[in-house]
Amino acid sequence: MKKIFVLIALLAAFSCDYVEDPLGDVIVVDPTCVEPTFAQNTNTKRNVLIEDFTGFYCNNCPRAAYRIDTLKNNIGKQIIPVAVHVVDQFAAPRPADAPKYQTDFRTPGGNDIWTAYGGIIGLPSIMISRIDTFNNPARFQVSDLTPFNDQVRQLIDDVPVVNLQVKANYIASKSLVCAYAETEVLATLADDHSIVFMLLEDSIIDWQLYSGAGGYPFYSAGDIPDYLHKHVLRRSMNNYLGETIITGGNNVVGDKTITSSSYMVTESTWKPEHFEVVAFVYNNRTKEIMQAYKANVD
Repeated sequence: MKKIFVLIALLAAFSCDYVEDPLGDVIVVDPTCVEPTFAQNTNTKRNVLIEDFTGFYCNNCPRAAYRIDTLKNNIGKQIIPVAVHVVDQFAAPRPADAPKYQTDFRTPGGNDIWTAYGGIIGLPSIMISRIDTFNNPARFQVSDLTPFNDQVRQLIDDVPVVNLQVKANYIASKSLVCAYAETEVLATLADDHSIVFMLLEDSIIDWQLYSGAGGYPFYSAGDIPDYLHKHVLRRSMNNYLGETIITGGNNVVGDKTITSSSYMVTESTWKPEHFEVVAFVYNNRTKEIMQAYKANVD
């Protein structure tokens, strides 16, 4: 089964038919994106998505970024970080402070994620594959001070129930990011599962406030003009809920689905050479992310 969905900004530039999805995004089909060929997926590992809720006025947020970065350096590509800038108090530009803190890293999709999965414990906070059983009482977000290393290491030893591989490319002549994912069922699944595509930009140099405690040792406390913002969420390409690709009770081991999404980049300050596409498959009932994958954009 194949589903090809392309999310394009500025619909007026296109004459093709379109429909509105339940969240109000315009979904159209663009023939420019060409489906790639996927090799046999031999992966046996579960990857872990770590969503880091942050903001440039959050002076303790570099501490969370450093902890996640260190964990990724120790474990490797099974750790997939996404920095989600949220909360007006910490992430809204402040014209009175110009030229400092003028970039708006907030996104509609990031705000939706923050609201849907808690948004109550303040910043910095993180989600680990959107699992709520790490807490008592149950909630999805945890403080970055929670000793979560053992929990993450437990997850990466899990046998995955779905496999995922992603390919992405950038068509400069159309300023278009194309992304394709192949999902393979590895165990019979009782619940519906959906796939989400995220467009990230890595290595953005911009301002950050820092308390000086627990973060990268090469930064000094105060206003940092050249802070390296990593893995920043730029766009939820097929909205934050994604689309259902696996129907519970109606799947067998070996089923494969190819899904696609795209985004037309109209933002002049974004750097395509630093783009990443993250896709993940999650359980619609529990919301747990069962598999994730990060691809650099060619």
